Amino acid sequence: MNADWAALTRQIKEASDIVAVVGSYLTLHPAGQTFKAVCPFHNDHKPSLDVDPRRQRYRCWACGKVGDAISFVQEYEKVDFVQARAILASRAGIAIEAGGGVSDRRHELIRAMKWADGQYQNCLTESSAGERARIYLGERKLTGPTVRKFGLGFAPGDGQFLCRLGQSQQISPDTLAEVGLIGERQNGEGWYDRFRDRVMFPIHDVRGQTVGFGGRILPNSPSADRSAKYYNSSETPIFSKSDLLFGLDFARSAAATAGCLAIVEGYTDVMMSHQHGIENVVATMGTALNHRHLQQITRYAPRVVLVFDADEGGTTGVDRALELFIRHDVHLTIAALPDSLDPCDWLSASGPEGFRKALDTAVDALEYKLNRLIEKESSGGVTGTIRIVDGILKIMAASPPSAGQAAKIREQLLVTRICQRMGLSESAVRDRLEELRRAGMLKDREEAAIERERDRQREREAGQGAGQSRSILPGPGTPEGDANRKTAGPAPMLERQLLEIILAEPALVAEAAREVTPEQMTHPGLRKLLECLYMLKGRNEPPELDALRVHIPHPALIARAMEMQEIGRTTGDRAKWLRTVLDGFHRRKVDEDKKQLRERLHFAGDDAQALDLLRQIQKRSGVADAVGQPPPPTSAAS
Repeated sequence: MNADWAALTRQIKEASDIVAVVGSYLTLHPAGQTFKAVCPFHNDHKPSLDVDPRRQRYRCWACGKVGDAISFVQEYEKVDFVQARAILASRAGIAIEAGGGVSDRRHELIRAMKWADGQYQNCLTESSAGERARIYLGERKLTGPTVRKFGLGFAPGDGQFLCRLGQSQQISPDTLAEVGLIGERQNGEGWYDRFRDRVMFPIHDVRGQTVGFGGRILPNSPSADRSAKYYNSSETPIFSKSDLLFGLDFARSAAATAGCLAIVEGYTDVMMSHQHGIENVVATMGTALNHRHLQQITRYAPRVVLVFDADEGGTTGVDRALELFIRHDVHLTIAALPDSLDPCDWLSASGPEGFRKALDTAVDALEYKLNRLIEKESSGGVTGTIRIVDGILKIMAASPPSAGQAAKIREQLLVTRICQRMGLSESAVRDRLEELRRAGMLKDREEAAIERERDRQREREAGQGAGQSRSILPGPGTPEGDANRKTAGPAPMLERQLLEIILAEPALVAEAAREVTPEQMTHPGLRKLLECLYMLKGRNEPPELDALRVHIPHPALIARAMEMQEIGRTTGDRAKWLRTVLDGFHRRKVDEDKKQLRERLHFAGDDAQALDLLRQIQKRSGVADAVGQPPPPTSAAS
């Protein structure tokens, strides 16, 4: 790293407006001079994330996450500082130097997945071992172009296909194991393929990189009766099924054009939809939709169509999804399929017209819910009416206060619909909705208070465990090498002020280094920051905060450094302030020396030793009195 690297980092940050970056992941709502969003870093019920374009910072007032555009990409994409820097550089059209992108290990894992993807594809299309899989895909009426577009492959059933190829091509078994493709035998004698006798569906991130696989056991496999029909990659450093949607890399452009994204339940449903020209379709991977899925979806389309079977299971899925979508102010509609058909079978049998019409005429999710409740409770009299109304209003009450105008119009229309269908006055329905909203807000505040108290208790427990790993800041996590130090409490004001000044004005690091050593810092987190700043200065590299982020892979500590830098920037004459702080360090050092001398005086063996110690104490008292005094006047030149 050098001055050019630091300058390029500044250029990337200047080209990455915090509102544009966060807004590309989340739905932002104006709130005065800032913007609000539902925080993606905890289970946020109300918009707790504040995005400030003036300071180019974000902060969640609930979970405490804070940072700049690079920090946000780090946290959201689960990458390190260098990777986040590369992502933003690519977004801004800024070329970066070799080594400024994906870390070597992550790049190696991505390469291994790409290699495995090619082996599986070759086995399906070129090998006699893939004949049964080709027949199965033909029976599902998936065409050759569709199979090639989605990169399908086949894993033979002998359990050694990938192990054998990896060994012959010098692919490390440890790497293949780390990405979940092979496993080590229990006796430690060799490896085995995790995917066996399965059609392989590669799972891509939004950039089109293969990061995982879903495997479908062949129906005529000898192990079909004792194996799961579908088997997904395990969680790895590059794959989390709760973060990904199958087919999103192909669907995102079509979703942006259509203004909606359809979500189905299976890989073949997605593929058959694309095969019939309906390309704004994706699928989850055996997991319920969550807020991370939703944040990806809303980057590409304002409306979502959930495609479910018209049975009890489908209704349950709608109920689970409704509150999530309402809380995130995303328009959700429902397309129910006829006769318990899945999209793949329906499209294969009837072509695209029926499915396309179902998507185009999808019903608003709350209205769908209202219709189902009325069907269920219509004979329940007054009690049934109350259950219907409360069943809808409790969901509506979860919508954020900053919901957009379109959501407010939908709310008004639905309130009107409830009044008409249930024979109630609008004022009665509105009063009940506001009552439920107030109850929900109170519950949210109580839950937030409980969670904060749990966090504080965890911090106290972490600090009390003798010999246990301890946090260098109020929060989880410990940098490597700090494991056995004394638990850190609040940082002393003097030490905080030193870091505030030099983080705000790196040119003052050299002066600080001449007078204060890292060993004088009692707080281990601040000591680590100071050590790294001095190290950078010693290497003739800019001792700047962004340079620290490469050497300190500890988000909480970096976030604290950003806050200290902001405080430091509010002070005008930082050089004068630094002089005062350095004098404070001198006084503290003198006080510590005097304390040690007094302790030695208490145990002095004779009068001569005691007298010598008294003289040393007196001498240090004189030094302490002199610290901070102006220099004596000099005589004018003759």
